[in-house]
Amino acid sequence: MTVEEGDSGTRTVGFPVSVTGDGTASVRVFVQNEDGSTYAERLVTIEPGQHRVEIPVQVTGNTRWSLGAKRVVLAKVVRGALVGRYTDRLTVPNDDPPPTLTATPVVDEVAEGGTLRWRVALDSPADSNVTIAGAVATPEGAELSTTDVDETWFRQRVSQEEPLPSRPLSSTGVSVVTVIPRGELSRELFVQTVADSEVEPAEHVRFDLTLRSTGTPGPSILGSVTDGPPSGR
Repeated sequence: MTVEEGDSGTRTVGFPVSVTGDGTASVRVFVQNEDGSTYAERLVTIEPGQHRVEIPVQVTGNTRWSLGAKRVVLAKVVRGALVGRYTDRLTVPNDDPPPTLTATPVVDEVAEGGTLRWRVALDSPADSNVTIAGAVATPEGAELSTTDVDETWFRQRVSQEEPLPSRPLSSTGVSVVTVIPRGELSRELFVQTVADSEVEPAEHVRFDLTLRSTGTPGPSILGSVTDGPPSGR
């Protein structure tokens, strides 16, 4: 069963349960959240000749984006009945636009060994977790390599690739990912670099951001790493 969310208020919809046969029976019905926690529970008595029962389920409307809500309805026999189909669900599709993503440098220029940081933020809170992913891209100028970043940082952000041999980050599948929990507005992304003894020009890194939860493209984040004194850690 699918119902519209709406923009405000809480209303009760009747979730239909079909009954066959003409006897008296008792059934316990549970309405659960998506995480399996019980949202509501009630004992339903079925009278002779009754062929339909409506289970009240509350639906709350608002203007915050979400992945869509689901309520799972389960039935358990108490007396005098057999359950043919013991579970079904109520779906409330999202009808709100996704939040807009912005990215602000916290520290976007560091010396080797420093940590580049950016804050990603939504312009409004969401009712579901929002995953932000940054795909590595080719920056302008000299590029940060796989051996310019911390090897643990690298391995945690790419599958089945090693830092050696040294190569441009944009030639790998490395990505930066964070999750903004429901109701919150921001998180940080970071790149941890390492120092070496080579004399090098400033090197750069770029990630193109996407709201993975919605498929909406976002801004790019840029950072630079120099041989000079660190401007941030």
